[in-house]
Amino acid sequence: MPKVFSKYVPPVIECLARNYDGDPVPVTRVRSCLGASKMGGEGEVYYGLKYGIKLGYVEEVPYGRLTRYRPTLIGTVKGAVMDAVMAALGIMDERVVELTERMSEAFYTILSIDLPDAITVAMQGAKGIQCICCTEDGGCFGYRRIEGRDRVYLGMITLKILAGVEVRGIRPRDYAPLYYFTRNEVLFHLRSGFKGVDPAAIDRVPPLKLLFLLRFNRNKLMPKYKTVQQALGP
Repeated sequence: MPKVFSKYVPPVIECLARNYDGDPVPVTRVRSCLGASKMGGEGEVYYGLKYGIKLGYVEEVPYGRLTRYRPTLIGTVKGAVMDAVMAALGIMDERVVELTERMSEAFYTILSIDLPDAITVAMQGAKGIQCICCTEDGGCFGYRRIEGRDRVYLGMITLKILAGVEVRGIRPRDYAPLYYFTRNEVLFHLRSGFKGVDPAAIDRVPPLKLLFLLRFNRNKLMPKYKTVQQALGP
């Protein structure tokens, strides 16, 4: 894993996902997208693309005398994870690269546990659920999550990508929803401390979340990786 990072990698990936229609995206469109969101201009696009390519999140495509770009599937997912990690933990240096990898592994396990329930909700025709969670001291907070077919569809794609299973038949228009689904799901779990506790309380102790991710042991998850990968099939 190259030790490279730019805080502009996630917004560049987001712009590529939003503008990808099956054809590689010209840099002018990425620059326009980033400028519209007031994230930067030519220099920021350059660094976002440069380090996105080194991380394997972006693919260069020769286009006549020019070069165009398209997001890789793993880049769409991990770019969204990186975006969520930066937003939730406030880290803007090279540690984000390692934390993105560890959070991706944690998110894989979370999805493998959550998706069966999402499938059940989808079969009942529900489009979403709204929950109220309360801590032992009586503090409560509410949240709403998108469920139903969209979550099952995007969740299964994400699960396959993170497991290293080939994804067939994905449509170009799915890239942007895939990015936002992943970012929002990871943000939810980071802000809720990976369980039903008050996000405001967790946000007061970000070092604990950072410590969890830094000590996260991927080897403990390998049996689950293999089991779910076999269940998903090719």
